[in-house]
Amino acid sequence: MPAISSLRSQRLSELRTDIGQQYVAFRMRLAWFILPVKSIYRVIPLEKTIPKLTVVGQNVPIVDLGKLLFAQTQTAANTVQPLIVNGARVVSKPCLVVVRSQTDDLVGILSNSQPALQKILQDDLVPLPQTYVQRWKVDFITSMTIPSKERPSLFAIDSDRLASKILHTK
Repeated sequence: MPAISSLRSQRLSELRTDIGQQYVAFRMRLAWFILPVKSIYRVIPLEKTIPKLTVVGQNVPIVDLGKLLFAQTQTAANTVQPLIVNGARVVSKPCLVVVRSQTDDLVGILSNSQPALQKILQDDLVPLPQTYVQRWKVDFITSMTIPSKERPSLFAIDSDRLASKILHTK
């Protein structure tokens, strides 16, 4: 009986569609970005100042990727397409997203919104177009989602490449 059951399970798993992966979405200046949930170490709401972050005796570098990518320090929140999750708009409240690479390196990213969980199918992610690659000149953003009525483009950050870039350019 187990052999038949195993065959049935295998056939059923082949019929399942891509269930997707959980990502954390957040806004930086003019665009929305995503990171896999597994690469998020901690999210810290920001009040008035950016804290100095130390984990296990090591200082965690904090970067303003929005400034790096868009070469500006401020943007109006109403100029960016909102992200709607479960019928509610993601709040524009600054946060610090602490990202962990596979080698356990930590980097803090300043965010202009609270993070929101997003389930994204692998089929929804496409390689980053050359126009973005040339404009941003970064290698840690690897892919993006195509925008729709329900969701703006979400740009995928590779946490390992990000940590490597930030930690090696100190």
